[in-house]
Amino acid sequence: MKTQRVKVLLLAGLLAIAAAAIGSGPATAATLAVCPSGCAFSQIGPALAAAKNGDTISIAAGTYNGGFTIDKSIDLAGAGSARTTISGGGPVVAIGTHDTSSEPTVAIDGVTITGGVTRSSWQIGAGVGVIARGGGVEIPPNSDFSGGATVTISRSVVTGNRVAPTATAPFGPTCPNGDPCPFAAASGGGIDNWGSLTLASTTVSNNLIGSASGLGDVASDADGAGISNWLGPLTITNSAISGNQAAVTAPNGRSADAGGIFLVGRTLTMSNSSVLDNSATVEAGLPSSVEDLGVAAGGMHLTGDVQAVTISNSSISGNLATATNTLGDIGASSAGLHIDIADSNSVMLSNDLIGGNTARAAALPGSRGNADASSGAGEITGTLTNVRLTGNSVDASSAAGNATAEGGATVFDGGTFTNSLIGDNHLSVSSPHGSAVARGAGIWVAVSLTLRNSTVSGNTADSRGASGSVRGGGIFDIPFPDGPDGAPGGPLVLQNSNLTGNVLTGSAGFPLQGGGLYVQNEPLTSTNSVIANNTPDQCFGC
Repeated sequence: MKTQRVKVLLLAGLLAIAAAAIGSGPATAATLAVCPSGCAFSQIGPALAAAKNGDTISIAAGTYNGGFTIDKSIDLAGAGSARTTISGGGPVVAIGTHDTSSEPTVAIDGVTITGGVTRSSWQIGAGVGVIARGGGVEIPPNSDFSGGATVTISRSVVTGNRVAPTATAPFGPTCPNGDPCPFAAASGGGIDNWGSLTLASTTVSNNLIGSASGLGDVASDADGAGISNWLGPLTITNSAISGNQAAVTAPNGRSADAGGIFLVGRTLTMSNSSVLDNSATVEAGLPSSVEDLGVAAGGMHLTGDVQAVTISNSSISGNLATATNTLGDIGASSAGLHIDIADSNSVMLSNDLIGGNTARAAALPGSRGNADASSGAGEITGTLTNVRLTGNSVDASSAAGNATAEGGATVFDGGTFTNSLIGDNHLSVSSPHGSAVARGAGIWVAVSLTLRNSTVSGNTADSRGASGSVRGGGIFDIPFPDGPDGAPGGPLVLQNSNLTGNVLTGSAGFPLQGGGLYVQNEPLTSTNSVIANNTPDQCFGC
């Protein structure tokens, strides 16, 4: 009996220890319900305050207040983007906290995020209100700027948010009075991301930054009206970035960049998605002595320490990069996609359409400045397979100075086109009192190009002015120092490819050279390729 009692006591002790161990472990994840009435919470903010890491906040149909911060690893699940709306705040939703060592992992599904008005940001070193970021969603950087929160947004809509600064600081290029020009920046109208961001089956649309926001004309710079991505990787699948607008106007306006997506560094992976009908606009009133006036991209700009880009089964179409100046020089480039990567092997595009984009630069009456416009589809590098660059246009005009336009489809910075079409792109140049120059209605070869099993056809260039020239209806290839940005040009390799039906036109007396191909002092290799039916000639320099 004594032995039996010892065994019972020992068993009880073991059970108590096990119970204690179980009690000290992680709590079971909970689901917190939010609904207009009858739930524990009628708003999302109080539910977030009560939630713990690993919890889910389930949000019923309805409209709820924004302006909250998610600083825990949770799931935010709505009833569908057409039924659950989070509205207001600046930003509507912040995820993570600037200057912390640990950032959350957050999933947002089935909501619409809208109505955000952001006039400042966590970045206040230049002064409060000088930099404004994140109208719909803000994901700030961690303490050592190595990243931020890990965020997935799925089956959602981020729309109708606005970002604009309220103050300036003397950090711009030198103005005519010798002092720095006023600086004020807006970015991330839909989403401003410093973390790791994945968008799946999500729309980012009709977000406005800078003067486009209707909140004033303070901004000198506006970058990334749809998405601005600064540190972490960006992954986009089955999603649309559309109708977003970045704009700046006089007196401070100098630069607008990427109406759709502005990405600085890391990686971009985009598939089965679209970047449509976004715009970047500059309406400047500054003399030519002020540097960096103009637009860099209408749809997408990938720059900085970008490590890899993969874009597949996607469309970048209908985007607009337009810039005007009433006093001095002005430039606009890359209406569709602009890629700043030295290593062309790090960029792969496949089964994509880049079409119907427009780059337009105009030195207006009253200005004696020059205008330059380039790259209707965009300045691109990499390995492009089964890609169509079609229906893009570049338009440059100057009321009293010179005008140049190049790369109706693309200024190509090195790589290969395979099984691709570069067709029906257009250059137009006007300079009634100066020089009007058009070069490369299809492709300007800035570094090197291998064209394999591809067609360059139906591209046109027209130039009207007091003097000028029109060269390279299909392809324009010349060496440094005439190449853009110090690029060396060629070599050009044509393999089983066709240059057909390209047309050059211009004012009386203008040289019209290289209807199909203009090549000057560059190595050219052509194998089983056809250059035919171009106007006024087939090839200059071959």
